[in-house]
Amino acid sequence: RGRGGPRAIVPVDEPFRVNDRIRVPEVRVILEDDDGNEENLGVMPTYQARRLAEERDLDLVEVAPQAQPPVCKVMDYGRFKYSLERKQREAHRAGRAGRAASEMKDVQLSPRIDDHDLQVKVDRALEFLTDGHPVRMVVRFLGRDMRHPENGMRALQTALDALGKEIAIRVDQAPRMEGRQLFALVRVDKGARARTDKPADEKTGADGETNETDSPMVALDTPSEATGPVAVVPVVAPEPIAESAEPVATA
Repeated sequence: RGRGGPRAIVPVDEPFRVNDRIRVPEVRVILEDDDGNEENLGVMPTYQARRLAEERDLDLVEVAPQAQPPVCKVMDYGRFKYSLERKQREAHRAGRAGRAASEMKDVQLSPRIDDHDLQVKVDRALEFLTDGHPVRMVVRFLGRDMRHPENGMRALQTALDALGKEIAIRVDQAPRMEGRQLFALVRVDKGARARTDKPADEKTGADGETNETDSPMVALDTPSEATGPVAVVPVVAPEPIAESAEPVATA
């Protein structure tokens, strides 16, 4: 066709055969009323089922083509299709929200970070965790920072301690060095409440004092043959990291 002429009509594939598109000789007919209630009308010739749908100003929709004979519903196909598309959109949104909630978030630290900036980073990580995201706490070493990896470990451990005081977290990946980055992977420990909500008499010692510790409680996800819940233990700083043998880039 010439420019500016009418566009060709592209047929849209329908998920169901409807009315005259149903070619089988007989079908099992289900009548659906306005309230969604269904009545089995039994097996009848297809032409008779179509006539039944036309008399009610409805459509004959083949919903189970693999059955013997195929199953058709007498219904309002437009309303049925709209309801189906709405459910698909809702499922898509739910899936997208679930994927967004599980998206990994990085929080960058510096080996020489000051207390104020560290608290800002902790607050940011806490925000991600409460939104359901796993968080990777990353310490980046630049230039001569690689000569003192213990400074980065100290900053990371301080951040983990601060997070553990605000919310029960699980360390999925203990602090580890890769290249010029030190990182740990944490997420909210959803099972912590069940493990920590003990009766008052269990929390109180014989002298009436509460048995508590000042250490933040973090669940370490370590390999174990036990099938029970992972124990909650205080954070323990790992051994200092040996200086990398890689050439050090200058800042």
